[in-house]
Amino acid sequence: MATKSGTLDAYSLTDIPPETYLTWTKFTFPDEHDGRMAIAVSEQDARIINALYTILITVIFAITWDILRSLIVFLYAPKDMTRTNYVTMITTWNSSDPLHAIPMLLKHSFKVLSEILRKDNVIESTWKSFGLDAVVLLLAFGGCGGSVAVGLKFPGLLVIGTAAPVNPASVFYPEFNTTSVNGSLANGQYSSRSAVRAIASVEGYEAKIEQHVNMTISDTINSSDEQRYEIYYSYNVSGLDMGLQHLSHLTLHVQGQCNFDDSWYNPTASRFYNETVGFDAGYWEAYTVWPKNGSNEFIGDFVRYGMTMSIPLSRRHPPFAKFLSPNYTITSRGNPDNQETGRSYYSIVPSTAMRISYTPSKDAWYATQSQSSKNLAAQYPYEIKLRRPPLKCWEDNDWSYKSWRGKMAHLISTGADGSRAPVRLPPAIEVILSTQLVLPVILDLGRANIGGALKSASRAVSPDSAIDAENSSAREDMKRLILAAFLATRDIFRTAAIAGTAAADPINSINILKTPGGDYLEGTGDFIVVSRAVVALDFTQMIVVPVVLVCLLLILCGLWLARKMTKPDGKPGRFRRFALYASGLQAAQLYRLLDQALAARGKYPIWSHETSWVPFVSSSSPKELPVPELRVATNNYGNASHIVMRPRGQPQDQIGQPPTSYPTTSRMRPIGHRLCTRRQVQRKEE
Repeated sequence: MATKSGTLDAYSLTDIPPETYLTWTKFTFPDEHDGRMAIAVSEQDARIINALYTILITVIFAITWDILRSLIVFLYAPKDMTRTNYVTMITTWNSSDPLHAIPMLLKHSFKVLSEILRKDNVIESTWKSFGLDAVVLLLAFGGCGGSVAVGLKFPGLLVIGTAAPVNPASVFYPEFNTTSVNGSLANGQYSSRSAVRAIASVEGYEAKIEQHVNMTISDTINSSDEQRYEIYYSYNVSGLDMGLQHLSHLTLHVQGQCNFDDSWYNPTASRFYNETVGFDAGYWEAYTVWPKNGSNEFIGDFVRYGMTMSIPLSRRHPPFAKFLSPNYTITSRGNPDNQETGRSYYSIVPSTAMRISYTPSKDAWYATQSQSSKNLAAQYPYEIKLRRPPLKCWEDNDWSYKSWRGKMAHLISTGADGSRAPVRLPPAIEVILSTQLVLPVILDLGRANIGGALKSASRAVSPDSAIDAENSSAREDMKRLILAAFLATRDIFRTAAIAGTAAADPINSINILKTPGGDYLEGTGDFIVVSRAVVALDFTQMIVVPVVLVCLLLILCGLWLARKMTKPDGKPGRFRRFALYASGLQAAQLYRLLDQALAARGKYPIWSHETSWVPFVSSSSPKELPVPELRVATNNYGNASHIVMRPRGQPQDQIGQPPTSYPTTSRMRPIGHRLCTRRQVQRKEE
């Protein structure tokens, strides 16, 4: 289920029903470490939450810039400000975001640097002034870059997958070790659904799935002009792949080998087709599988050592195969021996002989000869030869947990050698693993889907079920089965979750994950399922963002309270200077200062809230007082322009001359390095 670190996916062609998982429930999303706390929501809710958190991120960086501006004013504003410093501080304080401040401060800093290098203005353009510009620019670039980076990265950090915790009420697992009719039917239905989904998914996602499986073919050995080769395969399936919330380090290691065995063919027990007698369903080939000391033990539909079995001959039916194992009995899926050793044996006996083909082949299972039927020779010139060799295979299953490695017996209990895995499986997880993965999964797939196990069967052409022997091979059949086995192993818990939605049938009424009292075994809900309809969100990220926002708001409120609680005429120091600049550097306050400075003696506007961020014009101000306005003026030589502010109605020829002094009766004017209110000015003049 994992294609990359911490990411789960589903190769299924169909999605799972919504009742199989829980939403708005906190769970552990498995990853390569110890998992992450997550919460599952619907896809629609995830889009809304993502948009909401994007807004919160924007607000966080806006508040961060406000805090940075305050810290610049509080920490870096010089005690004795120069005009150059005032330009930097005013630009910074009146920039609503760092992107707005960067171009203006870049231009200003380059100008200051050029004057420093030319030594044109040694009083205003100093390294100290340039350092203030550099600090502000560094913070502005950091804030702007951080905002872009987090905006791009955060959605990926918030959304960690398309998975949700399983709904325990939907999990169903039949009792495999049973001889009852209902139990056998339940087992067949359960395995059949899993096999069909796995094989169908391989057809749709073969290229992706084979990235997780190692499969090699030995050099071809030609025998009687027919190909023989050995097949080696291996794959690993971890708890992360299975979707186990708390056992991501648990891993199943599978490796196996298959080779053809012509010696199993039993010609004396076979009944062949011949042109004289004709052909019907009463002809077969016989194979004695897993011969052992001449024994002939056979229990039900499961093979033991030395069984002679018949494979029917047919021309007009798709190929199929029988899957057999000496370790597989009707009362036990694996005995203690193969749980201790981890090795199981199985065989695949093909039923491909006499199938008609329109192309030739030399493959072990699909080697052709000339068509023996005169009626079919014109349309289908080839047929599959008799005596197709079975595949004899073994498979080793090892388990590991972090640094420990052992067999299934050591994982679920104490082994014969007294050792046991350093991890305890929850009862529900143990039941499923110990019964579902104790034998080769290929065996279950083949037995549950006999008609569709071979890839050539799905390529048979109607109405005569003719096959393309040239493009069919045992290696391609085995490749699909091995890939399907990997997928079915990975999805064993997903299969149990889906099976619960079909458990209303009386046949499936026995759920061994339920206790007699109706409770579910511990661990029944300890895995997740993948669905395109849900999204897993990182719970930590969902908490961190609002917490960071609240913390920044508290810091901003603290700075605001510090400014409000500092008296303008209080003890000189950094706090008083911060309170003075925080209000005085606002563009609205600067306009108020200029308006008062331009007022004529005895006719000045009356302003209130002169120490706050936004001043107000009082209604008691003189009505005839002219309003200052911005104009463009030229100097006396007419070769330079600049922006000035003059009272409305002032003659144009007076615009170019800046005032030589400020009215002494204005309500606010510069004194020393700070701005004073009118009351303070009067007190100093007295």
